[in-house]
Amino acid sequence: MKRLIVSLLGIFVALTIRANEGMWLPFLLENNIGEMSEMGLHLTAEDIYSINQSCLKDAVVGFVDLDRPFHHFCSGSVISAQGLVITNHHCGLDVVQQHSSLQNDYITNGFWAMNQSDELGGNKIGVCFLRRMEDVTAQVLDGVNDTMPSDKRSILISNNISKIEQAASTDSTLKAHVDAFYCSNEYYLSVYEIFEDIRLVGAPPISIGKFGGDTDNWVWPRHTGDFTIFRIYADSLNRPAPYSIENVPYRASNYLKINAKEKHENDFVMLMGYPGTTNEYLPSFAVEATQDVFDPIVVEIRGKSIDIIKERMRNDQSVMIKYTSKVASLANAWKKLQGERNGLKNKHVVDQKREREKQMLAWIAESDERKQLYDNLLDDYEADYIEYVKHNRAWLLMSETIYKSEALTVCRKIKTLINENMEDSLRRAQILDYLNEFYADYDSETDISVTQMLINEYLANAQPEHVPATLKKWNNTASFAAAYHKSMFTTPSTAISFFEKHSVVNEKTLLKDPLYKLASETNDIYNTKISKPLSQIQRKNNHHQRRFMQLQRECFADKRFFPDANSTFRVTYGQIRGFRPSDAVVYGPFTTLGGVMEKCDMDIYDYTVPDRLKQLFAANDFGTYCNADGTMPVGFITTCHTTGGNSGSPIFDADGNLIGLNFDRVWEGTMSDLQFDADICRNIGLDIRYALFIIDKYAGAQRLIDEMEIIGN
Repeated sequence: MKRLIVSLLGIFVALTIRANEGMWLPFLLENNIGEMSEMGLHLTAEDIYSINQSCLKDAVVGFVDLDRPFHHFCSGSVISAQGLVITNHHCGLDVVQQHSSLQNDYITNGFWAMNQSDELGGNKIGVCFLRRMEDVTAQVLDGVNDTMPSDKRSILISNNISKIEQAASTDSTLKAHVDAFYCSNEYYLSVYEIFEDIRLVGAPPISIGKFGGDTDNWVWPRHTGDFTIFRIYADSLNRPAPYSIENVPYRASNYLKINAKEKHENDFVMLMGYPGTTNEYLPSFAVEATQDVFDPIVVEIRGKSIDIIKERMRNDQSVMIKYTSKVASLANAWKKLQGERNGLKNKHVVDQKREREKQMLAWIAESDERKQLYDNLLDDYEADYIEYVKHNRAWLLMSETIYKSEALTVCRKIKTLINENMEDSLRRAQILDYLNEFYADYDSETDISVTQMLINEYLANAQPEHVPATLKKWNNTASFAAAYHKSMFTTPSTAISFFEKHSVVNEKTLLKDPLYKLASETNDIYNTKISKPLSQIQRKNNHHQRRFMQLQRECFADKRFFPDANSTFRVTYGQIRGFRPSDAVVYGPFTTLGGVMEKCDMDIYDYTVPDRLKQLFAANDFGTYCNADGTMPVGFITTCHTTGGNSGSPIFDADGNLIGLNFDRVWEGTMSDLQFDADICRNIGLDIRYALFIIDKYAGAQRLIDEMEIIGN
């Protein structure tokens, strides 16, 4: 009996949403506002989200690539009436890199526009403002029923969504998008205003903006000055417009006041932004596959790629400039997934999920009606998931090896453009634009070393039927190297010259190129032997997961379920708080500049410190941004529930003032994408005072400080 009570208590705890857990929809915050107020919030739901008055959401932005306007890769906030936007350094690193050269190395030295005319435009990113959200589930599911075939269901839903988006996009400055929530059981419309002219204003040197590098990534304590500043530009009527010298700074409808007061443990905090993807409601066998099959593939292969690239970066400054952002992207997932896997194991998440499923099965057995609906759901789902694991493993191997080779990536892109239905002149122009952009950050010596390793990994782990014929012939390093150097795509001038000379490109000619031929064969294998069966089984699993989500919400009707992250606007809240990740280890919630100097090691790239920062520290020249005890704050951790996409999200105090920027999670808690645990899940924020200190005292960019409304300093 005692064991049963303990077991049931564990289930109850696991199924109870804690105050810190959840990524909540802003237009439904009335359901949370009471709890938030009890925790310390001084605002109303209308102060946070409203379509009738200016509110906090109007000062929060999502960063997007212009060719993917509804996929928010980072978040940010407006901090001046003239459209200044602050986000993370790693969110803006691609832009900094694109403007850098050996002559103007903004990655190493930082960049500060001391005049408005110095702000750097022509970037292929935008920012979006959420103007409103709306529940459109009934319209999307109009005519849909559970008995119709899945393909017919998908087509009908897609058609309904298109009609809704078109109806909501009558204003040319607004763009509408419908997203699925609760595993496609509900649908919500988001209407955005997307600005396309975003200019770089300021970025600290990488030794500040990424201090600690990949060594400290996902780790607490953290001492990273992870911020970059952009400015939104608009046309003369303050509307979105493509980049133009005629554009003017955006006149913000709302911007955030900055609270430069000292923070304290247990202070209430709130965070807003665009979290990317979570999968909180998967069954036990899906989590087990992630832990034991999928994550290890990515970790193993990316780790080897990172080692090769970093060795090249250490020995060649031009490679360092070209590959800083690329290796950061690889390393981010590589280290995150290690932490995720460890967290899942240490917290016995698979076992917790199994216990919940036992309770669901018991609940189903209590009713004939429930049996009719759900009796075989978990068994059918698990049987199909076993098949999914086989096909997804094959896809992961290909995507993490052959599809990560830069030269083969170029070939696949060219093949895609050739196969598109367009005029030859337009195709040629697009190919040349792509090649010129790609080769600006390409190094063939780095790529050949990485590609050789990736091919070896694929040959060692892929099923024989998934290995291209050409690849089977390259059974040694010498034959691969000969084929690599023979390809036009490994020499930028040769590839560009080829497409400049040929107004009409015949793919038969390209198939004589060994790397293009390999890329073509790989695509054929993917399309016929991997993609098709994977898509078929994924459709079945989507159906199972939709019903499994319904089952969870019905079985545990007293629980508040937040929807998984899907790159839409969310609100999360919690407190500033330290944690105990393991036995005898206790972490406080704050870090200071003193910790930067303790870590400083000029012989280790990740821990170099600029001389100017050392001088300011030695002189205690912190301006008005330091703590009462004279220490200069750098970072802090909170209990907010975050994930990728929340990078750059504003962290608010109880009055809605900006106190920091979210930029990471602690390594021990990265499993929060699959299951949040309030004991160890923490997000890491940059103290806004450290950003102000760098802008003011380090960079001397007083004009930017003057734009901001700073309270408390």
